[in-house]
Amino acid sequence: MPPRPSPVTPLWAVGTAVAVCAAGFGALTVFSALRPAPAALPGLFDFASATWGDGLALPIMCGALVYAVRTLPAARRDAPLATAAGLLGGALGMATEAVWLRADSPRLNWTLPQAHHFTVAGWYHAAFLVLVCTGAAALWALALHRTAHAGRLPWRTKWSLAVAAAAGAAFLALLMVDARAAVVTDGRSLLGLLTGTAAILAAAGGAAARRRRAKPG
Repeated sequence: MPPRPSPVTPLWAVGTAVAVCAAGFGALTVFSALRPAPAALPGLFDFASATWGDGLALPIMCGALVYAVRTLPAARRDAPLATAAGLLGGALGMATEAVWLRADSPRLNWTLPQAHHFTVAGWYHAAFLVLVCTGAAALWALALHRTAHAGRLPWRTKWSLAVAAAAGAAFLALLMVDARAAVVTDGRSLLGLLTGTAAILAAAGGAAARRRRAKPG
């Protein structure tokens, strides 16, 4: 049975959520106040995913994942799995930002006022997105990998994983509200796609691990 979490585990979870909120929505709010969007372009508060998503759903997801990981015992290959998932997440984040920046007809907004040109806030958001893609992919991979090897899960771990999944789903819904179409037109959409992809891959790996453990001999 997984050990009881340390008394500081909730502090780690809350601290992670606060840090993600401050680094994302908080920082972009400061950028927006210092240099408001031109009247013809959508600003920060025109994007549900950048406000409710970066300010609430994303921090809750990351905090809940940290809590889940810290309530589960370490499993074999934790480090290489988390590293591989994180590198994949970061690489996809960088690739998407590069494609978005190179596009001749992107969806313009206050961070990308013209094609091939990020504002300071745009460059900051690009770096934030890459870092969060890296962390989210690693956390999802760790949480699901450890879950697959933990046996019986305590209620606190189940609830934290459920909260993380619900927050991730809410973020995806907010992205779809912003997109207003099936085609991804905003670099922010990568985070939701990456989170879902990482979760599916990690879940598949966990299921495979369970099948191997269930085999006799």
